[in-house]
Amino acid sequence: MLMDRALPLTKFGAVKTALRIGWILLCLALAFSARCWNVRDVFIQGHIYFVDGDCYSRMTRVRMVAEHPGTVVHHHDFENWPEGVNSHTTAPFDYLIVGLKPVLDAFFRWWDPMRQTVLHDQTLDLAGALVSPLLGAAGVLFLGWWLARFRVRFGAATLLIYAISPILMHGTLLGRPDHQSLLMLTITVAFGAELALAQGAGEMTGTDAKDGTNEKSVNVRAWGIVGGLAWALSLWVSLYEPLILLALVLLLWVLLDRRALCSRQRLPGVYAFLAVIVVSLLIEGWPVSVPNAEVREYFPKWELTIGELSHLQLPLLFSWFGWCALAAPVLLLLMWRADRRVGAMLVVLLTLFLLTWWQVRWGYFLAIAYAWTLPWQLQVLRRAWVAVPLFIVGLWPVLKDWDGRLFPNEIGQEQQSVQHGEMVGLRNLVTSAIGSRGGPFLASWWLSPSIAYWSRQPGVGGTSHESLPGIVDSARFFLSTDPKSAAAILRKRGVHWVLADDPGRALSTSSVLLGVAPSENALAVTLFDKPEEAPDFLHEWKGIGALNEEGLRFYRLYEVDNAKLPP
Repeated sequence: MLMDRALPLTKFGAVKTALRIGWILLCLALAFSARCWNVRDVFIQGHIYFVDGDCYSRMTRVRMVAEHPGTVVHHHDFENWPEGVNSHTTAPFDYLIVGLKPVLDAFFRWWDPMRQTVLHDQTLDLAGALVSPLLGAAGVLFLGWWLARFRVRFGAATLLIYAISPILMHGTLLGRPDHQSLLMLTITVAFGAELALAQGAGEMTGTDAKDGTNEKSVNVRAWGIVGGLAWALSLWVSLYEPLILLALVLLLWVLLDRRALCSRQRLPGVYAFLAVIVVSLLIEGWPVSVPNAEVREYFPKWELTIGELSHLQLPLLFSWFGWCALAAPVLLLLMWRADRRVGAMLVVLLTLFLLTWWQVRWGYFLAIAYAWTLPWQLQVLRRAWVAVPLFIVGLWPVLKDWDGRLFPNEIGQEQQSVQHGEMVGLRNLVTSAIGSRGGPFLASWWLSPSIAYWSRQPGVGGTSHESLPGIVDSARFFLSTDPKSAAAILRKRGVHWVLADDPGRALSTSSVLLGVAPSENALAVTLFDKPEEAPDFLHEWKGIGALNEEGLRFYRLYEVDNAKLPP
């Protein structure tokens, strides 16, 4: 009789396990495909294009590492020419991309032994394009495993929002090899470790909650090591967001459970943390340096031109998380008594909201924290038939955002086509001229990393704040109305090429940076709209790549005649 009664329960448990695994796999596929929605913007006419200038800077570093194994890149001579910059960028993400390349090489040798695909010779670029979506999928996999292990009720909602949230997608987008994608994974793991450790602390004191999780015991030692490794790797990658988040988490431990923080079981985690930090210092050296006077002077103005450093626009929250984001603080407050961890969750969530309000780049980590807290929010509603429909209806702004991305209107399609033409045109122009003939170049700072990557020549500008001296000189050049002052910049920087693009953005960003109103006679306008009036020391390039396939000219490239530069 007992076996007969147990049999249906066993079958029911097997069905639940199968459904749980199926949901994890579904969200895994959804997360990867969502992060590849822009595939047509990355793979264009047989080449791979990255999302922004920072990505090209990263891939220039990666190429240096791939061509010289064992190299740790500290100095960038491809930006702020000729001085270059001592970059704060670190090695882990470089080597993660380089390590993915041989995997792709082996795959293509098996899948396409006849070498019929053009990707055979672009596996390094392909590794850079794929690394972030793979890291995003890895975050879903970790979340799915963690939620299943601790049997968290409504954990499926966390997996779904992590898979489709536009802000999390943006941070791990196809063609976006940026260290933020690695940080998002390590911070996701670190938050999971802290939640597990908090439950373990509750078990030791007999105050753990049973509503949110059902696991009987937590291996504090193992989770301490996982957390220590995750936090240390995060700090190795960046000393900005992870340092602030770690300080916040440690402060909460000190205030809420100092005894658990200082317990012997946490020592292995501390040792693991210190070991990784020591290794990072031995490899990278001391990563902190005092910015020079020019960077300190112009950084406050330069950050006004950077989207991720702008303030948060509140409607973005709804497109990231849905309407349920409004109720998150209230629901967590109501859940506080049932689970002692919820108070800390609420503090972290509100702190990250304030940081995101200040700089929208914190939105990645706000989304991670929101996803972690979502099951506890829904548990306040108790009944699945209440919580699930409300959650699904609340996703309407998220789905609307995706609808606009996947099905753009005619204007959006036209803009996309123009952007593709501009990128292809720029690549053909710089590779045929700068790449074949050589020499440093001066261009708008947001274009400089891609030109440097394609041509393998250094540029005056760059997208990092360390390149601000070169960015400032580029701005002065484009705003200049005096050929002699423009020539002085070219001579000082040893420039052989000048690229002029649509003067609208060049003038607006340069005027913000320098605090000077642009003139109608600015060199940016002359070089693009009135090439016949260009100074006699600049000769427009008329060779291959000057015009695109349709005979249009998106950019104008000038070669510097050093013999005609005024003294």
